[in-house]
Amino acid sequence: MVRSFWPGVRLIVECKPSPTFLLFRRFYHQPNKFLQKTTVLPDKPNNVLIVKKPNDIKTEKALVEVANWLHESEPSMNIIVEPEVAEQFQKELPFAHVIENNDYTRTVDFAITLGGDGTMLHLSSLFPKSAPPVVSFSLGTLCFLISYKFESYQHVLSDMIAGEVGLMMRMRLFCSLHQSNGKRIQIDGTEVSDRQVMNEVTLHRGRFPHLATVECFVDGHHLTECVADGLIVSTPTGSTAYSLSAGGPIVHPSVQSLVLTPICPRSLSFRTVLLPPSSNIELKVYTTFCLWTMQ
Repeated sequence: MVRSFWPGVRLIVECKPSPTFLLFRRFYHQPNKFLQKTTVLPDKPNNVLIVKKPNDIKTEKALVEVANWLHESEPSMNIIVEPEVAEQFQKELPFAHVIENNDYTRTVDFAITLGGDGTMLHLSSLFPKSAPPVVSFSLGTLCFLISYKFESYQHVLSDMIAGEVGLMMRMRLFCSLHQSNGKRIQIDGTEVSDRQVMNEVTLHRGRFPHLATVECFVDGHHLTECVADGLIVSTPTGSTAYSLSAGGPIVHPSVQSLVLTPICPRSLSFRTVLLPPSSNIELKVYTTFCLWTMQ
């Protein structure tokens, strides 16, 4: 999501930890010490959501293959897809279900992604509160977050249904936008709603030719004033995205932390800061133009 704000608007971005995002990993001969074997699923999962990369022939074929295999091997399992996917594949997948009002949180026991990292980020956006465990198959361009090759989907899903899996926790950020008086920012008369962010929140000067001035507060205490092209607040998952390109470190997902990375700062002494995962970060922008993105 990208938004711009024009002269006369002072933007306050508040970031704090949000419910975790769960990724499946298989246990091999020796379990990974970073994985947790847990019973978050019911004894036998009943509802599975399958999300695919849009406008891609490879993922379209994969969707039909996986859905039909699940329907044949687990006839009692409800296979859920997004409304536009159900409309597109109504002949190939007549047994697929659609959730009204996109309220997936209460229904979905686990989710499957077919695509790349962008598909994973899209899936995260479908669960604004708690998210179910996710098993992902690599069918995209960039696959930093993807666990498995698609060719092994039958073995992976069989192990998952049998409970022979581990879970890796991926933290997310909760973000809200406010004016200087504390009121929510509105666009076209509609308040900008709170967002759950899996990668990062980015404040950038946009096309404004001068550096942006961003004041940073952590848990109500002033941390620093950043004069730069922008500032990134990322999760460990997002540390391999924009933050890494801006010179930030790679943080293992099991290291719960928030990564504060400046984008081309004026001061050479301003480097990446790692903060505790419980930190409440507030960014105040003093500039005539600002652009923010969330992923």
